[in-house]
Amino acid sequence: MSKKTSKAKARKPLAKKAPKPLAKKVQKTLPKIGKTFVLFGLDEQEQPRGAAFSLTDEALLTRMAKGLGLRIGLSDEPHQFAVVRKLPKGDVHASGTKAVPKIEPDLYEKLNALVGGETGVISTSLPTTWEHIEPGHLIIAEDTPTDGWWPAVVVKRHEKSLVLKWRDSPGQGEFIRDVSSVGLLKND
Repeated sequence: MSKKTSKAKARKPLAKKAPKPLAKKVQKTLPKIGKTFVLFGLDEQEQPRGAAFSLTDEALLTRMAKGLGLRIGLSDEPHQFAVVRKLPKGDVHASGTKAVPKIEPDLYEKLNALVGGETGVISTSLPTTWEHIEPGHLIIAEDTPTDGWWPAVVVKRHEKSLVLKWRDSPGQGEFIRDVSSVGLLKND
């Protein structure tokens, strides 16, 4: 190698290199900040269960909650994430306690405090007629004509009147509806 070529190489200005984008593999492992769905409630043995899901398919999670007799919530505030981070990760492809594992009672109480109220055990069986509606059954009831219909849990039944709580907002308290004014959910 001659001296002339080595001097020429030494004089070349160094071009600033653009920062390399993160590799796709690394990008997939970065935590996503955003909404987290939570399924929680009491099972048939009154044991608390709960799990966090980053899945955005709300319809799938709603069907899953209905099938397991659980409540569904959406965490999107910083004070909620402090509690939600302590939950096990849910698995939509599993069933039973593998999908939504058992959790400690104090963590369950914190979830109830975030959402409000306690609905008790939600039955996984659905009534097929208005005459078969019993406490624990999940039905739908109209909030107001402008707010529409929402899932509610039957707390008590008095002949043709039902005492209900909103499944996802039980902190709003109990309310009464005539048994013929509620809607039944269909088993899939």
